[in-house]
Amino acid sequence: MVVETQLMTVEAFWEQYAGKPFELVHGKVVEVSPAGRQASAIAIRIAIKIGIYLEANPIGIVTGADGGYRLDGFTLRAPDVAFISDAKAALDTQPEKYAPFAPDLAVEVVSPNDGALEVQEKVELYLENGVMLIWVVYPALKQVVVYYPDRTGRTLTVSDTLDGGDLLPGFTLPIAEIFAKLV
Repeated sequence: MVVETQLMTVEAFWEQYAGKPFELVHGKVVEVSPAGRQASAIAIRIAIKIGIYLEANPIGIVTGADGGYRLDGFTLRAPDVAFISDAKAALDTQPEKYAPFAPDLAVEVVSPNDGALEVQEKVELYLENGVMLIWVVYPALKQVVVYYPDRTGRTLTVSDTLDGGDLLPGFTLPIAEIFAKLV
């Protein structure tokens, strides 16, 4: 006997799982494990740097790992760090809920238990849904891979500097600062 399973919508997911450690991916509920101390510290460091930039350049807002973004009708993800422009934020009529759109920038810090395929699928999902810039941070390698809408990527090492491109004009962050004091 074939049992049909109905895919959950973002709205139904929010009603049942808001505030709980889950994301919705292609209509399926996925448990999200807490990140380790190192990954969390890196995400906070990046969020702080973007926040300081935004104080001097008030063009949008930065959110953390508990901020949900609707990528499509069946997917709600929460990047470790995200940025949305003021213009996009103005479209959000219920900011106490998930954002009804994809962020402009998504930052994912890879934990030791994150698989390469899982990370790549997340990048593709972000790109398919209009994320303009993605930073995937690899603590074990001390590298950041930057992805662009045209699906090209660039790998940065501790001797390089991350920049915000057209999205965060003038924003720079030396990669070495991201990984400072990782013990």
